Amino acid sequence: MSLHLLRNRRNTFAIRAVGSSKNKANINGKNIEDGDLVIIGPEDKNVQSSDYVLSVIDGMANIKRILIDLGHEQITLMSESTQHFPPIYISIHEIDRYVLSGKVIQVIKR
Repeated sequence: MSLHLLRNRRNTFAIRAVGSSKNKANINGKNIEDGDLVIIGPEDKNVQSSDYVLSVIDGMANIKRILIDLGHEQITLMSESTQHFPPIYISIHEIDRYVLSGKVIQVIKR
């Protein structure tokens, strides 16, 4: 991994992607395929709609595109894949079962 990816980023970490629910995602021109390393910025929790995030729901980690809908008081987590994976809806009232672990900042192909 090139050190320029980590410059000025504290606590940055990598996780290995498992599955195909993100194979049409676009992170700096790269998709996320099974086995790729995904670099996460855990301190960058000021996410915007359409950012890719690492989150934990009921103990299960996932990488999805987040859509924030304040009007309906919900967060939608979208898969971008060649296969169909239904969206995950998190109500503001259920936010205690949702943990935002950080923002996806880079993908390193396997």
